[in-house]
Amino acid sequence: MADDLKVLSDLKNKFAHYEDYQRCLTDLSRAIVEINRINKESAGQDEIGKTYHQQVDKPTENLTETLAYLSKRLGAVTDAGKETSDTMAKSDEEAGSQADGF
Repeated sequence: MADDLKVLSDLKNKFAHYEDYQRCLTDLSRAIVEINRINKESAGQDEIGKTYHQQVDKPTENLTETLAYLSKRLGAVTDAGKETSDTMAKSDEEAGSQADGF
């Protein structure tokens, strides 16, 4: 990635959509929580419902955990990108004001 970065705007472009991705994962997680709630209420507690839960509950739990992990990691990347972008912007400002003083 470093080879592709020439100016600050390159960095901002690299991270431009990460917040959107994180929002999508959050929305997806909410939908899965609602689906899980409906599944638990709808399947029932008879033999068929118990069989259903044996087949569905664990994979759904794994999916929920995977989405939470992805959202957390994507958030970390987004935060790091913002911090790097802010640092570079501040460096540009400081370099510009020092150059004006000469």
